[in-house]
Amino acid sequence: MKYKIDLHIHTNVNPHAYSTLEENIAAAQKKEMKVIAITNHGPALPDSPHWWSLANMCIIPKYMEELRILKGVEVNIVGENGEIDINQRVYEVMDIIIGGFHTVPEYGYTLDIKRNTRALINLIKTQKVDVLVHLGNPMFPIEYEDVVKCAKEHNVAIELNNGSLINSRKGSKINCEKIAELVKKYGGWLTLSSDSHFSREIGIFTEIEKIKDKFNFPDELLLNSSEEVLNKFLAIRKKLSTKDVTRTTI
Repeated sequence: MKYKIDLHIHTNVNPHAYSTLEENIAAAQKKEMKVIAITNHGPALPDSPHWWSLANMCIIPKYMEELRILKGVEVNIVGENGEIDINQRVYEVMDIIIGGFHTVPEYGYTLDIKRNTRALINLIKTQKVDVLVHLGNPMFPIEYEDVVKCAKEHNVAIELNNGSLINSRKGSKINCEKIAELVKKYGGWLTLSSDSHFSREIGIFTEIEKIKDKFNFPDELLLNSSEEVLNKFLAIRKKLSTKDVTRTTI
């Protein structure tokens, strides 16, 4: 395995995932991963845990032996003004916040490209999210160049999601290639993720690594390339992140 950092991993507190936290940690340790982020879904999705589960991630150790564990959440966009589905208590616990579109009732209709683009740009400008996830999903069409440029300007990273190409979100590959090309063109941050829903998937980037290599993406802007690059990114994000999510509990 070339890359030892995976910033998008689910546990079975989301019932559509199948491994416990400890099973994920054990699998990551066996693969000699250096950093993982546990990023269960925000509460707008029907099969997500109560927000207390997310807030109580504060009890998870920062390290288990040599493995660094980041506390995270995959928030849902719930409005075109960049609203997300976590409250302040959850927000304050997190080391990293990733977010994107899912079919949640609060957001509603998904195929309006202008509305989707507006929602992402507004979210980026709020500085509430560190990484935008699975933007290649054709169920949520967007103006890719507008979003990538805005993300670059505000130091928000964009994810290439391996799960989108092997298990879900059919039709994502061509969009992921477009995204990778644009992120390189504008000099933005990129991350590869497994979007693991089963422990053996952790650190598996086989399909999206091909896309990264196709465009010869530079390691200095790839969050998976080293802890030094990741730490630089997280330090920038800490300075930029908003202090208040101004969101009531779902």
